Amino acid sequence: MTREFNEVQARYILIDPGLTKAGWNLGDHTQVLREVPVDGYDATPWNGVTDYCFYNPSGDVIAVVEAKRTCRNPREGEEQLRHYVTEITQRQAFAPFGFLTNGLLTYFWDVGAAHPRLVAGMFSPDDLERMRFIRENGKPPALEPINNAIVDRAYQHEAIRRAAEAFAVGKRRALLIMATGTGKTRTTMGLIDVFLRSSSAQKILFLADRDALVEQTLNDGFKAYLPHEPRVRIHTANIDRDKRLYVATLQTMSRCFEQFSPGFFDLIVFDEAHRSIFNRFTEVIEYFDARMVGLTATPANFIDRDTFRVFECRDGAPTYLYTYPQAVAEKRLVDFRLYQAQTGFQRKGIKGAELSEEDRDLLAEQGLDPDALDYSGTELEVCVTNRDTLRRQWEEIMDVCVKDRAGNLPGKTIVFAMTKEHAERVRDVFEEMYPQHVGVLQVIHHGMERVHNGSYGDGLITKFKKNDKPRIAVSVDMLDTGIDVPEVVNLVFMKPVQSRIKLWQMIGRGTRNQEACRFLDRLPNGEKTEFLIIDFWQNDFGKQTEDRVPVEVPLLIRLFNTRLDILAASRNQREGAAHTQAIANCRAMIARIPVESFPVRKVWAEVEAAWTDVFWLNITQDRLNALRLKVGPLLRFVPDVDVAAETFAHKVERLNLQGLKNQPSPELLQSIAEDVSRLPQYVLDAAAKQLSVKLALSQDLAQAGPSQLHRLIVDLADEMKNKRRAENSFIKIDLPDFIAGKGYLMMSPTGQPMHVEEYRKRVEQRILGITDQHPALIAIRAGLQPSEGDLVDLERVLHNELTNPEIQLSEKTVRQAYGMGLDNRAGFLGFVRFVLDLDAIPDYAAVVAHSFENHITANRYTSDQIRFLRSVQEVFITKRRLAEADLYEAPLTNFGRNAVERYFTPDQIRGLVQLTDRLTA
Repeated sequence: MTREFNEVQARYILIDPGLTKAGWNLGDHTQVLREVPVDGYDATPWNGVTDYCFYNPSGDVIAVVEAKRTCRNPREGEEQLRHYVTEITQRQAFAPFGFLTNGLLTYFWDVGAAHPRLVAGMFSPDDLERMRFIRENGKPPALEPINNAIVDRAYQHEAIRRAAEAFAVGKRRALLIMATGTGKTRTTMGLIDVFLRSSSAQKILFLADRDALVEQTLNDGFKAYLPHEPRVRIHTANIDRDKRLYVATLQTMSRCFEQFSPGFFDLIVFDEAHRSIFNRFTEVIEYFDARMVGLTATPANFIDRDTFRVFECRDGAPTYLYTYPQAVAEKRLVDFRLYQAQTGFQRKGIKGAELSEEDRDLLAEQGLDPDALDYSGTELEVCVTNRDTLRRQWEEIMDVCVKDRAGNLPGKTIVFAMTKEHAERVRDVFEEMYPQHVGVLQVIHHGMERVHNGSYGDGLITKFKKNDKPRIAVSVDMLDTGIDVPEVVNLVFMKPVQSRIKLWQMIGRGTRNQEACRFLDRLPNGEKTEFLIIDFWQNDFGKQTEDRVPVEVPLLIRLFNTRLDILAASRNQREGAAHTQAIANCRAMIARIPVESFPVRKVWAEVEAAWTDVFWLNITQDRLNALRLKVGPLLRFVPDVDVAAETFAHKVERLNLQGLKNQPSPELLQSIAEDVSRLPQYVLDAAAKQLSVKLALSQDLAQAGPSQLHRLIVDLADEMKNKRRAENSFIKIDLPDFIAGKGYLMMSPTGQPMHVEEYRKRVEQRILGITDQHPALIAIRAGLQPSEGDLVDLERVLHNELTNPEIQLSEKTVRQAYGMGLDNRAGFLGFVRFVLDLDAIPDYAAVVAHSFENHITANRYTSDQIRFLRSVQEVFITKRRLAEADLYEAPLTNFGRNAVERYFTPDQIRGLVQLTDRLTA
């Protein structure tokens, strides 16, 4: 690519092909005219003519293009273009759009309405007509009523309002972080509905990185909530441009995005918007000019700052945030109980020297040398498997798991296994132990046939979701994220999980509340108030970490950076083989960068020199820095990377670098030799490759020079995709195992030891004395809905009676005696519900939230008012009271000084205080 074109050349070589690609017929003068005079303008400095005029079918100018030579910044023509648009607007009913381009960079400009913005290319005739319709007919989405039939929760309303208000102030992107299970799909449908009804968008695309998420959006989203809108899933072989709603995987769009014009979509929604997506699919994201909304359930402290930057959240705060603790507190999601257990072998390992004689004899009968076994507990199912360990785990699972309404079978359960081989062993042991439970368990991993829906009907995932059986799905990375089965009541961790993000995504499979469930017979007592985590690997479910996500550097960039390190290490020997070969290798890698792609064109002026010969004549530190920081990152846009070949090349180049420092790593030498030894025999015997094969398999590899190592890459890297799998040293044994024991004791409120049963009896007698006569409980037992006042009064009475000196019920005593929490949110109502096993009793926070919810939805509040009221609700629940003065104190001062007076009228403030007075217990 070169920048040295004059304006005429730029038009002919760069701009005209771009117009043709966008659908403009340059030979049709009813569509496109060049050098159209603008009457009354001084022609001397700028020729007084537009470079291109685009016309709509009515003969009006729909857009004007101002072209520049490639060495000039297109925005230098802004004033010229502004004048053309102003003059043309005086002669027709609407203002045309504008484009500024030098053939390399193109800016779109709606003059007077927004700043010029960089776009990937010209828009099509249909794009511009649609954009004109939206400009002339669109209403602000922030003012459009939200359809309560789609979203009826206050936090979902606020999420939609926050996104719409961000767009209203000129932002093009928004980021919504909502805990798994809080209705991201419905919120998205509500947002899309608002955009469609306000005529703010006509072409909308939903993107996700997993097939199941795309199908879920198409069927459970668009089809369910926007049934009358034409919709289609994008496939590379079938591009339908006539629909309004589109879904696709990012993988599909990465192969066909250029078949659409940059302006084809008005709104794009990205599901699970996190760093890994932007590393792999930046080209797709940057190509389209649409407004964009990112959705994710990943906790905010795990999100990389680049994600916030992509979605224009400059201060590191998302456009909207709704966390899992918030959702649990407001009863939108359910919390989990944690049951942890380990077997003896998991705790102590399997060590032949420590086994009993009986166990040693069993190993000998299985043909194994007992003294050869020396495995830690963490190596179970990694290096060794013990069948009886799986039996003991299944016994524990079936004993403690949450059962269905009948109490016979487990409720819907996901078992997280390490590998597909582990999953199959787990299945085999289950079938051995429970032959009567036919069809209850199904393994689901990528190797299984018919995992997803197809022409044959429902796939395995859908069957698990819809059908009564299977009840247990043993998953290997298939049900960890993005799968919505609300009836799941058991999550079984038969694997350690190191990633905090991954762990919380997995927890999200169980968090849906009863409202989301359709099949109540699969729930205990037909209800879902919590779910159970059964963990055999001591995963830390309570740890809150501030650690950021490790930066994921693509393989080609790592290889390029290693070669730059070789360049730096050999700069004192610039004529040597290491330096000259590293230059050749780096230039070969740079030549693979697709320079015509939009992300590269955006930075071309900064990196172009690296493609010239003169740049490489003297590699200074500044040039090394430029290569590492500006050129290297562009390698992520290289298509069709042979991972096996590049991985081998990277190993060899690392050895090359270590050799320059006289520090070859024995582990790296062994890894390279192992890779070569596993190549097919025909490669090892090939005469042309003999020198490289013998070098890799000999001690001489440690002293190999740069030329030899380069030849090793040339000869063998491309063959690495054919290498055999590593030898399997996995051992299978069957020794008796056991589950470790457990037991409980608590301290009484007076500090004396007390059996749990004795304290519980004292508490429950007091509760029964209160509830037998209270009108709220009388109504509930009669199947009636108690009044809000009665529920608040019951909370007040319970609080007074259960905190007296005789009982002193507290967070600590409740947790010791009942294994549950007690706080201001659940209140004493929530505790009594648990004790009496009477699920019709709501939490105190639920009573408060319901009253606030009714108050919010009964009024057409703005998103700022809604956010303030939700904060008032939190303050009230924390304090269990609220005076008008509290509205002017922290934390409500986060909204600004005297914010309540800015947001509400005096009558509204009095009404709010009256509401909280009624709720005070």
